[in-house]
Amino acid sequence: MYFKSIKKTKHYKEHHEKDVPWSKVIEIILTTKNKRKKGDKIEIKTKNYYILCQLENNVLWVINAKQIK
Repeated sequence: MYFKSIKKTKHYKEHHEKDVPWSKVIEIILTTKNKRKKGDKIEIKTKNYYILCQLENNVLWVINAKQIK
């Protein structure tokens, strides 16, 4: 997967930024190797986190980020 930048969507800013800090989201995106494509979205699951992104014009947009309990 190739992207030039990673940006926050309005939905992430309003609903998920307080739960999962941006620095943690970036760390997970850059270090996780098992990214899954689901339609036009990209899912990243780790032991403790779930992140949903969309790749558009070489920009990876973070839509959702949740901590798994």
